[in-house]
Amino acid sequence: MRFLPLTPATLVDAVADWILSRAEQAGSSAGTVVGFDGPAELGVTELADETAEALRRSGRQIIRASTCWWWRPSALRLEFGRENVDMLLTGWVDDGAIRRELLEPVVGRGRTFITKLRDPVTDRSVRESPSTVAPGAVLLLDGPFLLAAELPLDALVGFRVSRASLSRGVDAERKWWTLAFDRYHQQYAPGDRADVLVSYDHRSAPAASGLLQAGR
Repeated sequence: MRFLPLTPATLVDAVADWILSRAEQAGSSAGTVVGFDGPAELGVTELADETAEALRRSGRQIIRASTCWWWRPSALRLEFGRENVDMLLTGWVDDGAIRRELLEPVVGRGRTFITKLRDPVTDRSVRESPSTVAPGAVLLLDGPFLLAAELPLDALVGFRVSRASLSRGVDAERKWWTLAFDRYHQQYAPGDRADVLVSYDHRSAPAASGLLQAGR
């Protein structure tokens, strides 16, 4: 696996160019769903945000969403305990709702979509007004454990970090998530399944594999 050293700015541009190439291959009317697979604490959400801003210059409708806004109510998420790894991997995200209300509309199976269902802090419904999806829209969806939810993604940007970096990066109350990441990598092999893999131990000096196939 060959990694290309990049600056943070060139990483954003390279990922944006790669996503735009994928979207163009899909055609002018088909929607494209790209996952950014990793926790916000490591900079994954920020990179997805910056990539979305770069993509908006393309003239396509760019939609941003994070899976934390699609968590089930805490009474369901924590039914089997506050640190249940099985539930974290496959039971926290309301995959049925996110498919129906966001993913399926983007790929052409609906006319309107929402990007948020429930506030992860207050645990209350957001009641976001639906937006109309445009032909050729591109959705950038970030969150951890995306492959465990078996969401219909057209492409996946994965992140390779050491366990030490992960442990330092996640919030204190989420240290137990490192156990979930260990199991996630063992069972779902996200590094092998990612279309683009970003080495992100040092966010100031990232490197990426997979962008060369898109002419980088």
